Amino acid sequence: MSRKGIGLRVLVGIVVGILLGLLLLKVAPVGAQPGDKFTVVTDTSEAITAVIPEGIKPAKLKIGDDEVGDARQWSGIPITALPAAITEATGIQVRSVELKERKGVTVRPAVTEVIYVGGEIFLRLLRMLVVPLIIATVLVGIASLGNVRQLGRLGAMTATIYIATMLVAAGVGVAYVDTIKPGMPLREAWSSEATDIAIADQTPSELILRVIPTNPVEAIVKLDIIGILFFTILLAFAILSLGKRRSAPVFNFFEALNDLMFVLIGWVMALAPFGVGLLIAHTIGTQDVDFLSTLLKGLGLFALTVTLALVTHFIILLLIVTFIGKYNPIEFVRKLGPAMAVAFGTNSSTATLPVTMRCVEDMGVSKRIRNFVVPVGATLNMDGTALFEAVTVIFFAQAFGFDLSFSQQLLVAILSVVAAMGAAGIPSAGLVTMVIVLSAVGLPATKIATIFAIDRPLDMMRTIVNITGDAMTSRVVQTKFPEIRPEDDDAASEYEVVEPASSHGD
Repeated sequence: MSRKGIGLRVLVGIVVGILLGLLLLKVAPVGAQPGDKFTVVTDTSEAITAVIPEGIKPAKLKIGDDEVGDARQWSGIPITALPAAITEATGIQVRSVELKERKGVTVRPAVTEVIYVGGEIFLRLLRMLVVPLIIATVLVGIASLGNVRQLGRLGAMTATIYIATMLVAAGVGVAYVDTIKPGMPLREAWSSEATDIAIADQTPSELILRVIPTNPVEAIVKLDIIGILFFTILLAFAILSLGKRRSAPVFNFFEALNDLMFVLIGWVMALAPFGVGLLIAHTIGTQDVDFLSTLLKGLGLFALTVTLALVTHFIILLLIVTFIGKYNPIEFVRKLGPAMAVAFGTNSSTATLPVTMRCVEDMGVSKRIRNFVVPVGATLNMDGTALFEAVTVIFFAQAFGFDLSFSQQLLVAILSVVAAMGAAGIPSAGLVTMVIVLSAVGLPATKIATIFAIDRPLDMMRTIVNITGDAMTSRVVQTKFPEIRPEDDDAASEYEVVEPASSHGD
């Protein structure tokens, strides 16, 4: 698929996906799901909590302390039909049923299931390429530099930019959440759920040990990207140390693998307009309108805070690429458009990695630079995630009735950066690592599920910010290393072709 016009085609796919999702909401709405929690209001105005347990078939609906519906599969029943169904099963006259919490969607109408499978196929094809792409691009990128000293300077600059921009992102988030105070409207309802708050002792031991895999193959199987990166970088240094002649067979293999990956990427990206559209359609089509609108009213300020902070940081990244990277910001956004569109649809910086690499190439970034900076950034550089986690933790603190001190907010910002670096580049990974930051300031994670209802659109935006940070860093590094010229890539990366038997001696 030609790179020219891919952004427009994906954008069309997104628009069609939105329309298809709205149509699904009307003609094939999803029903009750395993894990759903409801408020059941009886004709006497009594409010009773009801839950459909997960993993039980046929599911027994728990109403208060009772279980009903031995022969009934509650999952999939339209929520509008639940009052009559519960009345028939229990004899209790039910006036209304309101969805209060949803963990996920696993039971779908047939047409929605087809759309889910189509979108998931596209996402899996992208993920299938991630591990070999990261290994090949990082190893070839480092080994092609041919100079350990030059790699040290390039790596130091890359790491400095990544850490600095994530700290700035977290700081922007803290500033906005302190100003707007989105958690205050929920304080009355939630404050009784948290009775104490304390700074927990933080030890970096687990994070340090996690970097070094005990078994590289196991790291690949478990998709431990940080462990894979560590081993790949170490192997690339070994190739540099051993010399071009002795390491030629190994290097040439990975360089060929790198080229093959980009052929496969081209094939998969031909499906991008369809795949992204199906992912969007499934996201919209599996919502419950009443539940979503109720939560949006309560969490609207939170969503606004995150959105404003992400837009502000996006502008900061454009300013950096303009004044430090010496690159036209309009041209930067135009050429990064295809990656932004895919990031918007997949919610995954890792899945977007192949497209980001292509876009950065169009910006005139050397293969040797982009093969190192972009894959490392897709795993460790999460500006949007760090910002989101900082905002969310302070939002919860406000809602639970606690006012964090400056030192506590500073700790939240730092831990948000560390947790974001450990988040996999998959949809909503920030919600998983957020538990670490919540625990650090003694806040309960009991309400974290409420964020899921509005997380998808916010995740789309923060994924765009994440990949923008990777592309910006690539462009800045290219500007600071003008001696690494794109036109010299092929000559610089070719190791001497020798017979395997002769590669044992220099």
